[in-house]
Amino acid sequence: MSGKRILFTALMLVLSLSFAAQAKKQAVLSLGKGELPDDVANCEVTLSEDNVEKTGDFSMLLKFTKKGGWAGVDKPKKGGWDNFKTININIFNPSSKSVDTLSFMVKGAKMTNTPENRKDWTIPLKPGKNEVKIDLPGQICNDGKTPLDLSRLLRWALWGNSDEPEMTVYIQKIWLED
Repeated sequence: MSGKRILFTALMLVLSLSFAAQAKKQAVLSLGKGELPDDVANCEVTLSEDNVEKTGDFSMLLKFTKKGGWAGVDKPKKGGWDNFKTININIFNPSSKSVDTLSFMVKGAKMTNTPENRKDWTIPLKPGKNEVKIDLPGQICNDGKTPLDLSRLLRWALWGNSDEPEMTVYIQKIWLED
């Protein structure tokens, strides 16, 4: 084998290994393409240029107007999350106070709307930018015993469980990563 061919083969091997080593990512919502939640209650949802990660980006402004309000996606097209290790959410809290009343909810593949088909995570937020990372594998539903089936999602949502009259947050980015 000639020296050029060996060098070319070695370069191709290094490049293929570096691409294989990169984490697989998938946007849950493409805010830059105008994607917004389709399942909303007691929450105002708009795209905003405020509190973005970089110039030209959009954030999703969520203004919860009553306790129990939510914004999410019913029957997500980007269906199964079982091949991913984490869901990541960059959230900006514009308040000068910490917030402990934002939750993230996932409903798994079963068609029932019961605690054994749902997982809720409370997301504490300090003022300013918050980088949230939620581990997905091995999660147990709210019933404390049923494994969360992420092979096909029925719904995901961010919801406010606050007794405060209003809560506002900016979602800067939301994505899955392996």
